[in-house]
Amino acid sequence: MKKVLVVTLAISLLLGFVAVRPLSVGAAGFRDVPAAHWAKGQIDYLVGKGVIVGFPDGTFKPESPVTREQFAKMICVAKGLGEYKPARPTFKDVAPSRWSYGFVEAAARAGYILGYPDGTFGPARNITREELAVLGVRVLGKEREANAITESFVFANDEPKISKWAVGAMTIAVRPKVQLLKWDDARNIRPKSAATRAECAHSIYMILVPPGTIAKPGTRGLQEVFNLSEEGPENFFPVTSDSAYTQQAFTYIAGGMVTMVPGGTLYPDMITAIPTLDNGLLKINEEAGICETTFKLRKGIKWSDGKPVTADDAIFGVNLYLNDAIQAVLRYPYDSIVEMRKVDDYTIYVKWNLISIDCTLGLPIYPKHILGPIYDEDPALINSCDYVTKSPVHCGPYVLSSFEPKQHYIYTPNPYWYGGEPVIQRIVDRVIQDTNTQLANFLAGGLDTGSAILTLDLADELIKRAGQTFNVYKNSGSSFGIIPLNNQSDWFKDVRVRQAFMYAMDRYELVRRAQTGEYPALSLVPRGTWAFKDVLGQYSYSPDKANELLDAAGWKWNADHTLRILPNGEEAVLEVPYAVGAKFREDELTVLQPMFKKVGINLEHKPMDFDALLDSETKGTFILTLHGISYSEYDPVGGMISLQSREIPTEENGWAGQNVERYSNPEIDELVPKAIAESFKSQSERIPTLHRIQEIWGRDVPFILLEQRQYPDIIRKGLQNWNHFFSGTAYFNWMCGYWYWDTNIG
Repeated sequence: MKKVLVVTLAISLLLGFVAVRPLSVGAAGFRDVPAAHWAKGQIDYLVGKGVIVGFPDGTFKPESPVTREQFAKMICVAKGLGEYKPARPTFKDVAPSRWSYGFVEAAARAGYILGYPDGTFGPARNITREELAVLGVRVLGKEREANAITESFVFANDEPKISKWAVGAMTIAVRPKVQLLKWDDARNIRPKSAATRAECAHSIYMILVPPGTIAKPGTRGLQEVFNLSEEGPENFFPVTSDSAYTQQAFTYIAGGMVTMVPGGTLYPDMITAIPTLDNGLLKINEEAGICETTFKLRKGIKWSDGKPVTADDAIFGVNLYLNDAIQAVLRYPYDSIVEMRKVDDYTIYVKWNLISIDCTLGLPIYPKHILGPIYDEDPALINSCDYVTKSPVHCGPYVLSSFEPKQHYIYTPNPYWYGGEPVIQRIVDRVIQDTNTQLANFLAGGLDTGSAILTLDLADELIKRAGQTFNVYKNSGSSFGIIPLNNQSDWFKDVRVRQAFMYAMDRYELVRRAQTGEYPALSLVPRGTWAFKDVLGQYSYSPDKANELLDAAGWKWNADHTLRILPNGEEAVLEVPYAVGAKFREDELTVLQPMFKKVGINLEHKPMDFDALLDSETKGTFILTLHGISYSEYDPVGGMISLQSREIPTEENGWAGQNVERYSNPEIDELVPKAIAESFKSQSERIPTLHRIQEIWGRDVPFILLEQRQYPDIIRKGLQNWNHFFSGTAYFNWMCGYWYWDTNIG
């Protein structure tokens, strides 16, 4: 209790120097600290406790700076140091007559602060963020630990700007159990920037209430999260799985050279810097069509079994993707590598016969010491080995502790994670497919979180019945309901039939009744993003137009005009596979059935295992299916790569590729590589190519997009750092290593 008291006094003194208590402004009443402000919870808490105050005009001035002498006084009070006023000043710019003299001298004598080489202290200078980190780490008693750190692990784009003397403190300041500093939207840590009042409030709050101090609501001392998933992962090996649930599971356990935040910003994770022309790690020869990149791994990273991660693991990871015996889902861009070599244990040089931003995003990394012997025996064994199916080893924040397929998956902290020790000691992914059962479990307290879960009507019911317990965010995301069509089948090889299917659907009615979105999809690029072009709006609901196209395609009516007959003599009766238990998919199909009846097509329900459904698409044994798909709103080319004929999976190429529709168009095959090559250009320069691809796709309709999903994210109040901004590239758990419970700040 004594330590909390002195730190509280320190905060009060620190921020009191630049503020006056307002006459009638409450904890949440600052007009310049809106509800969405990143530090509002911490500011409100400290104001409510009387620790900090605002200004008479009702503002807090969250962006105003704090000076070095103000922080010197805070350190003294926090550490129980009384004022020390020697006859002779230590710093020539802090005279005995200055109000802060006693605190600056006391902090200097204790070794908490150092002056500049010219003998000054700079008392009125703004304290920088790296200085804030150093002082905060000292208050927490972690100075010795910080001094032992020589390699920076701050995961910021401006990491090289950190002063050498601050590397250790900045590394500790961003660890999960500390979190004194946050990154900005550009994923910079801004070490040389002045620390603001909001940043100071955040740091002081984290000193008072470190992550892990507060238990999960309704429990005593528990640091765990129960998350809802509507499907389990296909396996734990994204090389061979195109399931989003595999990618989500992999996010718990894996690290990557480069990571993307939900806002689309990239930052270096396992490498020291993303290759750019400015830092010399990227070289481009436009005339030769060659791109060269150098990737430098951070030193000291280990696999979850304690073995070191080296350049050999990255080179081995590329080989996994490129070997035809391994059923890689997508080999792009690694199939454009013409030279790859290890410079040293932590540096890899790569030459590509491709000029694309994708060449700078790193290489796949897998443990060669585990998978290498299996690969050497027979690469095909990798597809179904224990590592892939049940015993993954990687280097992310968590390890897979145990699981019961399709029921639950339990993750516990990886003791070797290079980001530090996570606060949450157990994450349980519970698989519940039925949406009504999902709602019941939230209401009964058996679940804490769920991303892209529940239909909109059930989300409204949860708000109505448990809005005080859960935050519910309805995100217009970059995911769609999709009906993949096998373009090589007798059903869909004629483009007129594919167009007829579009006209046969009242997609606005589908969205209204199925409660899965706000509006129909209008392109394979998400609406509202920079490259979007409406190419599906032309398909307004018209059974007459659908019937005209089916007539032209040779689909005859039977004798009593109730059912179509395909040109091959087959009746137009089609089973529609979707994941068993996916109630909202069942509802979608139920809405579609009477619409297709009007054009002589009978659609029948066929719930099936989701992994088997995906496998049927890869092997080309399907006619159509019904499920969901996500596209990146930041990199539209990513959703177009699968349109190329080179991406058609075949037995000869090891079933690699994402063009499961078996769609082929020569113009698309020319335009997509062109769009990839333009990825370094400005958005305006890229628009013509991207729009043309969408126009061709909208005309050919190789697959059907239904609604652009609106996904409710559900989070029990108090869980911090959950990503509730749905993205096609950054999953809800991308920050799982930094989750912690804190009901003080909502």
